[in-house]
Amino acid sequence: MSGFQFAAPGLLGLLLLIPALAAWRRWRGRAPVWLAPYAAAWSPPRALPGGPWRMLFLYAVLALLIVALARPQRIDERQDLVSRGYDLMLAIDLSSSMLAEDYVGPDGPINRLEAIRPALQAFVTERPNDRIGVVLFAAQAYTLAPLTTDHAWLAEQLSTLQIGLLEDGTAIGDGLGIALAGLERPRATEDEAVGQFVVLLTDGANTSGSLTPPQSTALARYRGVPVYAIGAGRNGMVPFPIFDDQGRRVGTRQFPSALDIEALQRMARETDGRFVQAGDTAALAEAFSAIDAAQKTEFQVRTRRVTTELFPWPLAGAFALLLAAAPVWGAGVARLRRARP
Repeated sequence: MSGFQFAAPGLLGLLLLIPALAAWRRWRGRAPVWLAPYAAAWSPPRALPGGPWRMLFLYAVLALLIVALARPQRIDERQDLVSRGYDLMLAIDLSSSMLAEDYVGPDGPINRLEAIRPALQAFVTERPNDRIGVVLFAAQAYTLAPLTTDHAWLAEQLSTLQIGLLEDGTAIGDGLGIALAGLERPRATEDEAVGQFVVLLTDGANTSGSLTPPQSTALARYRGVPVYAIGAGRNGMVPFPIFDDQGRRVGTRQFPSALDIEALQRMARETDGRFVQAGDTAALAEAFSAIDAAQKTEFQVRTRRVTTELFPWPLAGAFALLLAAAPVWGAGVARLRRARP
């Protein structure tokens, strides 16, 4: 939104003096005269060149100077959209059970890690105002990435995840505990985060680690950090790939899957989060969409008033007119001096 104003509008009243001055000079210049033939040849010219245009020129210069003294200004009201993002940690299960192929992709069955990877990357990309970190857990929990706003780098790190990077096991309690510790990192600016939360994704039950799920849940509840738990895959017998000693796939067998739904539900309920069991890719995408909608960034509109001074323009115009007229008037004055008897 833009506007226009004068910082000293009272000075504009001086502009009314210009036509009054012009009328006074015109009235004062009237006088009875005697006309004599060839009188101009009897004496040298006594007036500056330009005639009436000279006075109009001077009035224009005076008007521009008055406008400059009144300080014209352009007022722009600008609205800035200020956002304060969340701090969130992704705790991802990399135990060997994530190799179970109970998801279906465009080209056939895919394992659980392959199913969650694009959903994780999309979730990171769609939250540009958040600081996001990643914790990986199997038998132990490790921080893959601390809180960061470099989401392109984070998405690249997620693309390199593989089963077998960590010792096999499922330390759900440690995964949540390390994620909570990662949220303690102070923010780089004075603006505080709108909130913090953890997204924990697993496909099994806690079998290792130092912290039990109830202990880490109590810590999250004390810190006021919601936990959104996503159960990957389905319970029962699921297809699982078989590999030989050289790591080559040699077949598939049925493998029992046992997701501890009750523990994850309790974890989400006691921290004011949410539990979702994502048995297929559509449910997995819906789970991340629900989390994104529940913990969305807040925006604030800040209005700033920007004032731009415009007085240099009429001032420059006045000086430009004076400079343009200076040679003409100087030549006229010189002729008058030479013509004096």
